[in-house]
Amino acid sequence: MKNRIKNIVNKIKILKNKKVTKNTMWIMAERIVQMMISLVVGVISARYLGPSNYGILNYGASLVVLFTAISKLGLENVIIRDLVDDRQKNGVILGSAMVMRLISSGLSILCITIIVTILKPNDSVILVTSVLQAIAMIFQIYEILDFWFQSNLNSKYVSIAKTIAYVVVAGYKIILLILKKPVEWFAFSTTLDYLLILIMTFFMYKKNNGQKLKFSLKISKSLLARSYHFIISGIMISIYGQMDKLMIGSYINEKEVGLYSAATTISTMWGFIPEAIINSMRPVIFEASKVSEELYLRRQKLLYAITFWLGMLFAIGITIFSTLIINILYGQEYIGAKSALLVSAWYPTFAYLGIARNPWTVINNKNKYTKKYVFWGATVNLILNSLLIPKYGIAGAAIATLIAEIVVSMIAPLFYKETRISVKHIVEAIFLKGVKYD
Repeated sequence: MKNRIKNIVNKIKILKNKKVTKNTMWIMAERIVQMMISLVVGVISARYLGPSNYGILNYGASLVVLFTAISKLGLENVIIRDLVDDRQKNGVILGSAMVMRLISSGLSILCITIIVTILKPNDSVILVTSVLQAIAMIFQIYEILDFWFQSNLNSKYVSIAKTIAYVVVAGYKIILLILKKPVEWFAFSTTLDYLLILIMTFFMYKKNNGQKLKFSLKISKSLLARSYHFIISGIMISIYGQMDKLMIGSYINEKEVGLYSAATTISTMWGFIPEAIINSMRPVIFEASKVSEELYLRRQKLLYAITFWLGMLFAIGITIFSTLIINILYGQEYIGAKSALLVSAWYPTFAYLGIARNPWTVINNKNKYTKKYVFWGATVNLILNSLLIPKYGIAGAAIATLIAEIVVSMIAPLFYKETRISVKHIVEAIFLKGVKYD
């Protein structure tokens, strides 16, 4: 009898592992298509716009990303666990989260409009491009439905929706290039992208017999109560992730923002791989926590190890071939981005380690510490940016961000007794101690 039960459990594990692998492959396939399309069309667009207009586009995008962290409300870190734990309430959980996101997105768009008007009172181009990109936050509520697909390890539908949207938007950008449209038209492409994804994701949600979406104030309060730590940490992450571009624009000019944006785009273009792996392993880690601490820690360490060593591999490659990559992708006009690229190639590894730690944070109810060590990273980044950008330009901004990422993922958690163990787990995973695929 015991052997029979054991065989059944083993079969379930095999099926689960196959489902995780299949889900990861769907996400990675979609991200590969996105990367290829974005790379080709994005690079052509960057060459057409030139560093200055490309900088204007990314200046507005930085503000949007900054407020996107607020509009997301940190829900991605708690909602998947709720969806896994209570399948019967999936409809009301999703509906409540979507209403919350709509409200926060609307307020964020208003704030962006006010801030740009104050910072750039005589620049209507930056204002228009910023607002056009900001509207995309409304349609990013598709991510809530994406969490439902992730919780069921069935991301292929969202991947298909995204791929179709990428192709359509790529066609839109090509038309703009042919017609030689100004930068404002390119700014709208982001909003168009998310609008299409939302429409198709909602259609696929209904097609897959998703529960009727409902709103519950009680559930909304519960979600917010558990996610507000992540809201604050998300804001801090955005500050040290986007303030560099805003400060470069203030200290130097939009052209340097364009060069720096080209460098960071190259540095993070491999990010679809760890994102796909993290999204697929997160539900599995949550489920393992219900079985045993040993099992979920093995899976958590496996996630750390994959994230770190993939990051190291890509960072080395980008560093060695930095000049060649810039010339092939952006042309000689962007060669000034090399100094920033040599540094920025290394910080995504530590950024994704921080994201990979989120399942451990939620399982152990250490959410409150997230905002604390992210606060240290944001503080370090702002101070270093103010000191290094005037002296070293965009290379200084890259150095500031690299140090900030290391502080957040490896140093700040050591300040607190209850989170030190997470750093120990990361270090052990880096040296492959306790790392096992099961």
